[in-house]
Amino acid sequence: MHPGKLKKLALYLLLPRPGAITGGAIYFWGGVAYGVALDRHFSIADIAVAWLGIEFLINQAKYWLNDYKDVASDRLHPRKSERASAAGYFPVKWLPLLAAVRLIAGIVFLLWCWPQVLPLALLLPVIQLLYDSVKRAPLLNAGVATTGSLVRFAAGYAAVTGVWPLFFPCLLVYCQRLAVYVAAYSAEGRYLLRYGKTPGKEYTFFYARRPYLEKLALALFLGLLSFALERHVPGGIVVTGIVIALLGVLYYRINGPGDRIYWEGWKVLWTILSCGFRQLSAQWWLKCCRKFLSRRKLLCPRDG
Repeated sequence: MHPGKLKKLALYLLLPRPGAITGGAIYFWGGVAYGVALDRHFSIADIAVAWLGIEFLINQAKYWLNDYKDVASDRLHPRKSERASAAGYFPVKWLPLLAAVRLIAGIVFLLWCWPQVLPLALLLPVIQLLYDSVKRAPLLNAGVATTGSLVRFAAGYAAVTGVWPLFFPCLLVYCQRLAVYVAAYSAEGRYLLRYGKTPGKEYTFFYARRPYLEKLALALFLGLLSFALERHVPGGIVVTGIVIALLGVLYYRINGPGDRIYWEGWKVLWTILSCGFRQLSAQWWLKCCRKFLSRRKLLCPRDG
């Protein structure tokens, strides 16, 4: 196999999708941030276990099931045809088995480490199955898809506080993610109309031909924020929610659908992490040097 194909296959099988980590999984970390803002007490181990079991293992398994169901249309898609599953880098019939293995591994991991969060994790494949049955139903598809992000928000909050979040924060998260999903469907519909119809993706044309839906969904979320401060939602959380919603909508309006930046996305994430690590290392080294010099200055006898 060509080294480039082998790299794409390894990324597809071993790593979660960058879009899932920087997009949907941001709601898990949003729940973590919200829980920390309210509770002020948290366990890093609980958060890490919840993310690894829910996001990396169980939630990623559903993407393989979705690729298995959509492989025919993905092969005709201008960008999704480059996915390892659609490009034929391995037999597609393996995907259900791989998804089952990853799902079982996530269940066993959570049962062993943190069984309280397992019901939330198991909601994700159930939502995926429900989404597959309503995927081509306008409006209903976006509403069902949004519940996955809501469950991830609740899981992140539970990882910090040990309880479910209140109704109003969940409503805010739901409406925010709904606005982003409508923008995603609209962008994909516009993209496909520009390059020609792709069989199996016609349901996105409903949103592309009704651009007011994107504006209404965003207006609904922004309207709810007027009540957020009265419900004792921290101001920082409100601002963060607005930023995430606007950046999500902007991303889909600029980049559109598909996996154009799959490998590049991981390179960007790695660059950000490495830059952050270098900055922290430089600050730590500078701090150590100053501490060492100050000790030497105290040990040296004073002049005169």
